[in-house]
Amino acid sequence: MRIVIVGAGPAGGTAALMLARQRRHEVVLLDRDEFPRVKTCGSGLSPLCIGLCRELGLHETMARHAYGVCGLRFTGPAGHMATLAGPEGAWVVPRATFDAEIAGAAERAGARFEQGFKVSRLLLDAAGRVRGVAAGDRELEADLTLCADGAHSRFSVDPRPKRTIATIMGWYEGVPVTPGHMEMWFARRVSPWYGWLFPETPTRVNIGLCYHPDDPAKPRDIFDELVTRHVGERLRGATRLGRLRGAPISYTDSVGPVTRRGALYLGEAARLTNGFTGEGIFYAMKSGVMAADLVAKHGGRTFGGTTLEREYQRAVERAFNLRFRVALAFRGFRGSEAFTALTALLAFKPVERVLHWALLHAT
Repeated sequence: MRIVIVGAGPAGGTAALMLARQRRHEVVLLDRDEFPRVKTCGSGLSPLCIGLCRELGLHETMARHAYGVCGLRFTGPAGHMATLAGPEGAWVVPRATFDAEIAGAAERAGARFEQGFKVSRLLLDAAGRVRGVAAGDRELEADLTLCADGAHSRFSVDPRPKRTIATIMGWYEGVPVTPGHMEMWFARRVSPWYGWLFPETPTRVNIGLCYHPDDPAKPRDIFDELVTRHVGERLRGATRLGRLRGAPISYTDSVGPVTRRGALYLGEAARLTNGFTGEGIFYAMKSGVMAADLVAKHGGRTFGGTTLEREYQRAVERAFNLRFRVALAFRGFRGSEAFTALTALLAFKPVERVLHWALLHAT
């Protein structure tokens, strides 16, 4: 059968790769952009995400591009600072590279990757079942459509008001950093969210912050305030690469509708993002794997019924609902005075170890 995938980010790319490896379907991966393309994202890969890359046979490929992280320079809400160090536990791989590598692997496995294909609408049959996609006058028929078109998904079936985190970030060359360390600043100005500095190479970093989407201040002003405070003199002599970029992160406290007849929703198009950290790469890839696994389970039949959709809905709920609820509980704690008090105790090793583990594994 033909499976069309809208969006070649981590969710769509992973689904295309796993489906192509089944050697049973015609897999068409679509993206509106030309690859490689810049993506607004801190590009940090958690231990869970690295483990998933290993399971998918992508570990070696990504390791070639990864900047290994073995520590964290942490600043608490009251300005208390600590360096939390340990064995390498995370990677930073620029999303332009990460997404292109997965899509390329899907192509090599047999998927067809069409770039610059801007899907404008879903095609529906007389009964309302999704039967493919269209871009202008061009139509692509499909037996199954996977929507992985991100936070701005035009085709979402979740009727709930969208919950978002605003972000703004930029790339810099020549900012001095502690080798192998990322930085996070849990400033009151953007509480309960944070600012970050993630090294992508020994000389290039990305710097950004998450903040409330209803903040009345100009995003550039918030960015300048926090970056000046936490990076300050280290920016002297550094070069910003291109303009600052912003994008929303769409999240949820529980999985909503992620299917309709003939279609499954993956990754951020289904709001599968951690509301504590803003991390979505692991959830995107995992949802792509789950979709592909269920297609394999149901064989090469055309999906005219609801069994696949129902099983995918249940699988996503089982996999993520508890994680999302715990994430928002942690976020509530992070915005509290108790968190501020805890970060004042970072000089004590037990507190340091607990916080280091929590921040690495909070995905």
